[in-house]
Amino acid sequence: MPDYIFDTTVLSNFAAVGRLDLLRERYRGRAFTTLDVADELRKGVNAGYAYLELVLADIDPADQESWIHVLVPQSISERRLRVRFDERLDAGEASCLALAVTRKLTLVTDDKAARQVAKTQAVPVTGTVGILIQLVRNGVLSLSKANALLTDMILQRYRAPVDRLDELV
Repeated sequence: MPDYIFDTTVLSNFAAVGRLDLLRERYRGRAFTTLDVADELRKGVNAGYAYLELVLADIDPADQESWIHVLVPQSISERRLRVRFDERLDAGEASCLALAVTRKLTLVTDDKAARQVAKTQAVPVTGTVGILIQLVRNGVLSLSKANALLTDMILQRYRAPVDRLDELV
């Protein structure tokens, strides 16, 4: 199975509805993010989105048991890509995409611009809806529970591309 690099959007959606456990179980040992994403999450906490503290607790670099780990650019090519992506994307998306390209990771984002750039780089992408679909297909969630989660996320400001998953599963 591939490894995944998460930007802020999907982490925020699952945290907003209190279901980070679904990501923990599915991606443990294969999930990464960046310091830029952690910074975006901290800014969200400071702006009043207290539920993002749960994500930050999971990203703790000192915790070896964490399900999601921080990656940092190590090569010149990763840094160059990051600078190039900074022209079109926010810091979290740019940092994740640069590492996804160079390390052959799946980008986990709901950001439309990041998804478009990822496509030009042949980077596989998934997002909130894709994860919910996989959770249904794998028997982790029933379709009705996944639809209820999607509805809850939408009520928490997720701008979902669909209102229901029925046609997609």
